[in-house]
Amino acid sequence: MTARLRSLLTIVAGVALVAAACGGEVSVSVDTEDREAAPTTQAPDTAEPATTQAADTQEADQAPDTVEPDDSTEAPDDQPATTEPAEESETTTTQAAEEPDDAQEADAPEETTTTEPAEPEGPPPNIYEDPRGGIFAEYQATMDRGDHPFMQIDQFCVAHDPAPDRVATDTGIEANSISIVHLRTRLEDLVDIGFGTDVGDPAEMFETYVAVVNEQCGGIRGRMIELHTIEAPAYGDTVDAERNAACIQAIEDLDAVVVVNSSGFGGSAILCIVEVNETAFITSSSPPLEFMERSGDRLIVSTATAEEQLSWLALDLIAQGQLDGRTVGVVSPDTPGVVEAVEGGLVDVLRDNGVDVAVFSVIGCQGGTVCAEGSVDSAQQMRAAGIDVFFNTLNVISAPLYINEMLAQGFKPGDVQFYASDFNSQAAELVASKIVQFSGEAGGALYNGAIILDSRDTGAYRLEGYEPRAFNEMCNDTYGANSPSGANHEAEDRYEGNARYGMTSSVCMKMRILLRGLYDAGDNPTRTDIYAALANLGAVDSNEMYPSSIRPGKTRTPDVIHNLVFEFPCTKPYPFKVEGFDDGICLYPINEYRPTPS
Repeated sequence: MTARLRSLLTIVAGVALVAAACGGEVSVSVDTEDREAAPTTQAPDTAEPATTQAADTQEADQAPDTVEPDDSTEAPDDQPATTEPAEESETTTTQAAEEPDDAQEADAPEETTTTEPAEPEGPPPNIYEDPRGGIFAEYQATMDRGDHPFMQIDQFCVAHDPAPDRVATDTGIEANSISIVHLRTRLEDLVDIGFGTDVGDPAEMFETYVAVVNEQCGGIRGRMIELHTIEAPAYGDTVDAERNAACIQAIEDLDAVVVVNSSGFGGSAILCIVEVNETAFITSSSPPLEFMERSGDRLIVSTATAEEQLSWLALDLIAQGQLDGRTVGVVSPDTPGVVEAVEGGLVDVLRDNGVDVAVFSVIGCQGGTVCAEGSVDSAQQMRAAGIDVFFNTLNVISAPLYINEMLAQGFKPGDVQFYASDFNSQAAELVASKIVQFSGEAGGALYNGAIILDSRDTGAYRLEGYEPRAFNEMCNDTYGANSPSGANHEAEDRYEGNARYGMTSSVCMKMRILLRGLYDAGDNPTRTDIYAALANLGAVDSNEMYPSSIRPGKTRTPDVIHNLVFEFPCTKPYPFKVEGFDDGICLYPINEYRPTPS
């Protein structure tokens, strides 16, 4: 093992955490200037922003904006579809003006009068019509945006009346302000070691959206956001301790009501926030399922959990019959927590469904993240068993090293179908590119055609007919029109290999989730009210606008999956460049979205 690889022992955790932030294209900002916390903007006492009347101001006798259908087919009592004649009723519509004679009374048919249902009062549902149709239109139909100030598709926020009689209700919630902390991982630390490109300036993105809310939309019901920024390391020997220190600073020193992050933040510090200090955390990181269960619905993530990434992959392939008659090999690193996830979430699911897992081997990492111990014997077992399917669950450094061993054992392109998910960030182009960078052209050729399951729309912009999504455009237009630096990111920026546009959309998604939760919690919410509102948001907007939702017991957002393909050399426009090679790699979707397996 080279000295350079050993120097990367603590890097992989940081790379894995940032992969989700930008639609799979992990990148880092080169802006290393120190930042001060955003100043508090107090709402002027006499300010009266433009008013958007909420639905709850309707009179009690008015019909609501939307009526959820139930299982009954009976008409409401106050709006009968048909008025049946009542005997000897003074109000019957069939009563004649004069008494008929006996013949007429005997022969005259009984008449009925149909009453047209009353038109529902109030505005019609405000549903975004997704031009992609299908599953996307069905998803949008579940989200009535109404006149909610933080749900519109063409505006980041809408000015609305301040709540009357605001009072301080809880730690971090004052009458005129609420404390929010942005934990910014120093992604620029990864540039010098080849693990990053440009994502722009996430800190300025958060600050810009906060300024728009405070200055243009009247805050949240009159409360201004007090945004504080704390920096944390991307990797290093003391990374976990420093992240835990950041947790304590955010909550004990700055009274954070909600903590936000878009650049990766993992390890035990997540539990420091959501379990130990019972504070909500909105992040791009992909935590283990255990962390979600221990969070009390206070951990909201824009990716699937580690176990879901593996079990969804297995169940989806089984449902499609892709593993029928195949001989499967799986390798896991011996990293605590990882090997358990691979065995329980992947191997056990495969075997329980009758799949022939001929080889399941665990290779050693010696307490680090370069996992190679036992890889020679493992690759030999794979060759001897005649595997024709291999599941890549290894990390950014270990996967190329293992592929080198497979090459040494005589595996050639076409011998094995590789499958992966975003477990260990293998659905990120930066991570996938290291297979070529570290195992060369032969390794890239062997891995070419790997199928990767994910929720994100990585590389979709390379496909013919792609149009930037309305939510992403609104987010980037808002940032571009208000950023202090003058930064203005466009969808076409991705053609140059950076992920500024995607990062802006990712930050925007997390801010909108935050703002909806704060607004829905009411005029004078407690922290408990806010956390309950966040966990009950239902359908939420996402980066690239794929179906996403939050509900109690399910606070990771994705509701759909599809497949990406790894291609080397990339035949699509705008390949992801690989150091030392003229040809780049690319990931892009190869089939339609479908619901997550259950």
